[in-house]
Amino acid sequence: MLAAILVLASGCSQRPPSPGADPVPPPIVAVSPEDARQVTVFAIKAVPGSSTIDPRLSTVRTQLRKILPDHGFELIVSLSERLNPGATLTCDLGGGRLADTTFEKDESGRVTLRCTFKDGDAPPFSTLVDAPENQLFFYERALRDGTRVLIGVGAR
Repeated sequence: MLAAILVLASGCSQRPPSPGADPVPPPIVAVSPEDARQVTVFAIKAVPGSSTIDPRLSTVRTQLRKILPDHGFELIVSLSERLNPGATLTCDLGGGRLADTTFEKDESGRVTLRCTFKDGDAPPFSTLVDAPENQLFFYERALRDGTRVLIGVGAR
């Protein structure tokens, strides 16, 4: 399923890790190519009372209907990038909304990702997710217009 989502790539950008407040340059850490992971992030608008599903979401139709029955779904944006530990993938969802996903680490086949959702001047939502590689997960946020946004994230 994660492989099918990789096809939906567009509209996000990779950011290097944010610099710290410390003016001393950080130590140089060698990162091997084996430490990097392919991280996929996509945003889906969920509209209550609708039954329409964006055809680009056909591979995750069943999961979406389980998460939010009686909603229609529209793909907003999607991207997949190879990230090193500490790197962030930022998706601009439009309307002042951003979904940041930072690849924290990979230990023994479990990937740790920090997911942050920003909606204009509202306080950001952030969660730390520890999941097996190749497992897609969603988090959901209510929007001010009554719709909801599902952010799907996975790493391999």
